[in-house]
Amino acid sequence: MARIVDTRCPRCGAPLPIQPGMDAVICQYCGARSLIDRGRKPTTAPIPQGMHVVRVAPPSGNAAAVTVTAAVAGMVVVGAVAGVVALGVSGGSGAGARPLLGAGPRLYFSDRPMVVDVNGDGAPDVIGKSSIPAGEEWIAAYDGRDGKPIWRTAALVKDATTHEARRAVVLDRVISVDALGKAQAYDLRSGTPSWSVPLGEKARRVCQGSGVIVVETVDDVKHGLDPASGAKRALAKDAACKSVPSSNKDEAPGYQLVGWSDFDELGLPRSHEVEGMSVDRALVASGPGPRFLLGSRSKGSRIGMVAAVDKKTILWKTVVPGVDPLTTKASGVDEAAYQGGLLVVPYDMKDHGEGTRLACFDGGTGARLWDVQIHKKSQVSVGISTSANDVFYATWTALYVFSLKTGKLRYTIGTEF
Repeated sequence: MARIVDTRCPRCGAPLPIQPGMDAVICQYCGARSLIDRGRKPTTAPIPQGMHVVRVAPPSGNAAAVTVTAAVAGMVVVGAVAGVVALGVSGGSGAGARPLLGAGPRLYFSDRPMVVDVNGDGAPDVIGKSSIPAGEEWIAAYDGRDGKPIWRTAALVKDATTHEARRAVVLDRVISVDALGKAQAYDLRSGTPSWSVPLGEKARRVCQGSGVIVVETVDDVKHGLDPASGAKRALAKDAACKSVPSSNKDEAPGYQLVGWSDFDELGLPRSHEVEGMSVDRALVASGPGPRFLLGSRSKGSRIGMVAAVDKKTILWKTVVPGVDPLTTKASGVDEAAYQGGLLVVPYDMKDHGEGTRLACFDGGTGARLWDVQIHKKSQVSVGISTSANDVFYATWTALYVFSLKTGKLRYTIGTEF
């Protein structure tokens, strides 16, 4: 008896049910058209422009061998989901680290790390946009214990890779909203496409409402989406929407980074109220405890500083660099992360070739717990995140993972610039 063959779309990797007798199929997720080749007899006919080919071998005994290939403009190439490229993952505690997966194409990790348990083992993993230099880009999940790959999506469309695109993890879905306002959802556990919805507006942030995914747009419109189907859901007026792991550098579960224009509303002191410090931004934790002012020293040489406050009372303040401050870049602090009472702050060295360092402070006392070199490469940061045990710091080419307790480098994902 003939049966439905369930394979994958060569373009996006979505499930592609092929029914008996079908000669062509259209992907319900990305709209790609594929011809069906059942391998019964060879053909030399040219493949139409823009078409793909799904080759399905006839069944043998109780099993059917299924091979997926893609053909574009008359050339057959391996489909994006047919395999995973060799990923550049290194482990160790410094320059002596070696690739774990052997030689392969250069890999870039270039996203604000999204930290969440992907494989269900109870330990946080990391998700982010990855790419091959000058090649395709995709979203990938990596095991938080050692950085080894778990899954990757098919190649993202160009509009999903720009700075206007947004990515987030909400209610067991990885959400990618491209610059044209199309929301694509992937299953958190497998990375396979779940659904897509056109919003018609550019996204500003993605957050979690009550059992619903919320996309807030630059036009101050909120779209509620059902996690299972992507169907539009009505939202209660002024309903709370909590932060989730996302590509947005200004928020994370547990805290947000705000500019000075929000200080009065939050009851934070202004620069003139903090002696010896010029304040630019603040890290505001959602729970009880201090808030942290980020900026620079206002007297003498310009050096990065942080301070802890309770309302407008200064609890402590200190310079960020744990090395000679005059060897660091003369700029204020505008990035930090907060986890379990610990404040982690990256800072750049004056000599570009000396790279970037990372300092960790006790949030209650201001005591410096450790200060380590991240790298001596590119000083372009795309974001910092934390878990209960680790710090995840990403440049535009690589992700560095450190122990939150000791500052020891555990592994890297990607290729240093």
